[in-house]
Amino acid sequence: MSFDGFLLSLIAISLVVILLGMPVAFALGACAVAYLLYEGFPLTQAAQELAFSIDKFSMLAIPLFMLAGQLMNAAKITDRIFDFAMALVGRIPGGLGHVNVVCSLVFAGMSGSALADVASLGSMQVNAMKKHGYDEKFSVGITLASSAIGPILPPSIPLVMFGIIAQVSITQLFLGGVVPAFVIAVCLMGYVFFVGCRRGYVSTERVTSKALAIAFLKAAPPMLTPVIIVGGMTLGIFSPTEGATVAVLYALVLGGLVYRDLTIRAIGETLASVTAASTKLLFIIANAVLFGWVLTIGNVPQTTAEAIATTFDSPAMFILLTLVALLILGAIIENAILLLILAPMLVQVGGAQYGLDPIHLGVVMVFAIMIGQYTPPLGLSLFLMRDLTGMSFRRVSLSVAPFLIPLIVALLIMAYVPSIVTALPHALGY
Repeated sequence: MSFDGFLLSLIAISLVVILLGMPVAFALGACAVAYLLYEGFPLTQAAQELAFSIDKFSMLAIPLFMLAGQLMNAAKITDRIFDFAMALVGRIPGGLGHVNVVCSLVFAGMSGSALADVASLGSMQVNAMKKHGYDEKFSVGITLASSAIGPILPPSIPLVMFGIIAQVSITQLFLGGVVPAFVIAVCLMGYVFFVGCRRGYVSTERVTSKALAIAFLKAAPPMLTPVIIVGGMTLGIFSPTEGATVAVLYALVLGGLVYRDLTIRAIGETLASVTAASTKLLFIIANAVLFGWVLTIGNVPQTTAEAIATTFDSPAMFILLTLVALLILGAIIENAILLLILAPMLVQVGGAQYGLDPIHLGVVMVFAIMIGQYTPPLGLSLFLMRDLTGMSFRRVSLSVAPFLIPLIVALLIMAYVPSIVTALPHALGY
């Protein structure tokens, strides 16, 4: 079995035009349609695949989780999270660096997105750290790196996308992401502790147990978001999509009735923003699914599986190859698209040839791809932080570079100790 030369040429062309600035959805769709015409398929087949790809109840989870995160942000919940994190870990060497990580860990349970974390917490955290004498590069670097927890801790939008595209249980993926999120946090806090001791980043402010308790009570309601969502899904009370609806309702109750910071105008602006963003994302997903279907017709997954199986004889080598490829591609291809294109193929190859658990592979793949958010030339989080701080793109990139070390360490731990991902789903009977 060999690769189809014409299809490979189309794939290469589509990647080139994407890098030149052509919208990803159009590039993937055009590639798919060109190959279908070449093979004599009617265009109605492409139209049907586009429609059927998003005609799924589970697809509603994506815009709903996006809406829940944006509503939490509009309700100014981030201030309460920051105060609690400051009271909890502010006195550990590394001070506000640890606060930064804890804030991201808590906010990840509401937003499910690295970009949402940077947009919501980035400016506040960087300014607070600079005000307390922290180096600007260190402040920007830890703020960016800690946002990597967002796509792993449920509710995670990338994990929802992976589950839909690769046909893997979203509930199991959510459960699989819980422990790895804390592994990432521990690796980052270990690095922050090391830097904090060397540079003297230590807070002298004492926090009483009463102040800590008050800060916890103020932050507790939003911190319950992932518990409610994952708990309800695990107990079979609601599906992932229904869980997303519960998250939206919970955000409305918190912001509008409990904290009273969520206005009708803010809700309207949030709805408009999420509608535009989710429409764009779903259109990209539809074209990516069509593109993936065309790859299957062209025997790309099958041929790739055969080539890998004859080249590497161990799961460890397959995982290493996958991680290296994703880390490199994540720097030059938009992360969501990379996930949508490669997820079905790699899950199929990993499961069929090496017996890898799709939940383990899914969480590891998502995290590896998301590290691309912090590597030039296409790291979206880098551009967002540049706009928030006014720093140059080069300086932002150099700021986060040292923090890629603990992120990659966490990735390797997750990749080669599968039980970190699978233990919780298995313990709960999955």
